[in-house]
Amino acid sequence: MPPIIRDERGRFVPVVRPKLWQTSTVRRSRDRTDQIGHARKQSKARLATTLWLSVLGRRGIIELEAYGIEWFAVETWLDALNPQESNAARRFVKGVLDALADPAMPPRARDAAYNELYQRLIGAGIVD
Repeated sequence: MPPIIRDERGRFVPVVRPKLWQTSTVRRSRDRTDQIGHARKQSKARLATTLWLSVLGRRGIIELEAYGIEWFAVETWLDALNPQESNAARRFVKGVLDALADPAMPPRARDAAYNELYQRLIGAGIVD
């Protein structure tokens, strides 16, 4: 029997509950909301990476792959980081790519930039 309450005039009014307001329905709704939130978060991360990548020169990526690090490994590392670390890591990778793409950069500086990136990827477990 549904509970009965009084309205502002003192008349009895039955409390109406939605027919499908059940635990399983609420659980599915919350799961769906969580899935949508997760998909939006991933979409924002992909968009940030795409926008960031369009700024970078392709020459730096080609040089990086010539040194032996695949660009896919760098993207995997960046995607695995949380947003605060990812921002700093993107700036670091941009500096490395700029250093590798700049023909005026001394070879020692290029090697140091490459080695630092390689060490960070090893530390993250992305490359062996």
